[in-house]
Amino acid sequence: MKILFQLAIVFGLCLVGQLISGILPITIPASIISLVLLLLLLLVKAVKPRQIQEVSEFLLKNMAFLFIPAGVSVVEQYTYLKGHILILALICVITTLLTFLVAAFTVTGVMRLQEKILARRSGHE
Repeated sequence: MKILFQLAIVFGLCLVGQLISGILPITIPASIISLVLLLLLLLVKAVKPRQIQEVSEFLLKNMAFLFIPAGVSVVEQYTYLKGHILILALICVITTLLTFLVAAFTVTGVMRLQEKILARRSGHE
């Protein structure tokens, strides 16, 4: 029953993300909206990490399995991509490097922010 409740939270957020994405006048992926909603709920402590921990761990452990449909879609579109394989490979390499760089700078920035917050808290006590 605990797992079903956790799944309900995750799928409920996905549904709300879909609804918000459909209403917005600009195109924002529903998955991004759902992640932002989850972050906000975690920050205001409306959802506690332990309430979604088991489902989150399961999804992270099986993430590779979730990419199979996307891989199959790329293979299905091979006839359209056949003449552009080098461009596609270059795009993949560049976007992968950009993702690594953005992730590294984000982690570094968050760590510095956390250090500043901890320094302020220890200075006030």
